[in-house]
Amino acid sequence: MTVSMFCREQFHTGYAVRDVDRAIASLSTRLGISEWKIVRLPENSPGNALAFAHAGNMMMELVDVKPGQVPFYTDWIPEDPDVLQVHHHGFYVKDRFEFDAVTTQFEAQGFAMLTDADMPGILNYRYFDTTELLGHLTEFVLMQPGGESFFADVPRN
Repeated sequence: MTVSMFCREQFHTGYAVRDVDRAIASLSTRLGISEWKIVRLPENSPGNALAFAHAGNMMMELVDVKPGQVPFYTDWIPEDPDVLQVHHHGFYVKDRFEFDAVTTQFEAQGFAMLTDADMPGILNYRYFDTTELLGHLTEFVLMQPGGESFFADVPRN
């Protein structure tokens, strides 16, 4: 058996939200997580915004996707715009070899890959459907050269 994903570095926890600004306001008021890096997405994008913040040692990612645009997000978007829904745990992989190896491992275990995509110059990412076992999706992240600088200014709360 190969090393499991739980022996890898957890990069972040991703949450689906209906309205990133209202979700942030709720987190600020109720938990004191008030400083965020917000990335507004282009009008033709399937999403509205991404937001990132460190809460202690954990990085949180809020994903505000337009309903019906990304099938593996649509069912996770909460009705209430003030709340969040755990969507995925993201794990950092160190290189292309490990990225491909974990893909092989997950597919061999019957976890379907839902997407293989990138944020050009920042990172590559792959989502796997682990909901039957874990209750959420699992993401693996491979940094590209600009990734470290993109995340360097994510606020710490």
